Amino acid sequence: MMNFMTMTMAMQTNRAKRLIKMLQRLLKQEHLYTDDQIKSMKSQLKVIKEELAVVEAENSKGFGK
Repeated sequence: MMNFMTMTMAMQTNRAKRLIKMLQRLLKQEHLYTDDQIKSMKSQLKVIKEELAVVEAENSKGFGK
């Protein structure tokens, strides 16, 4: 059961990292979006980065713990 949980967590972090990269690429093309859409994407990017940092801090096995 524990192996399944770590596998699920790894899939979620992988998905979050891909989403971060995608949002960063989209934000580089600001001319394609309205100001409201850009604000929304930036806020989503901030939330995802914060959540990913929390998950990685909990699963850290290095010296920073």
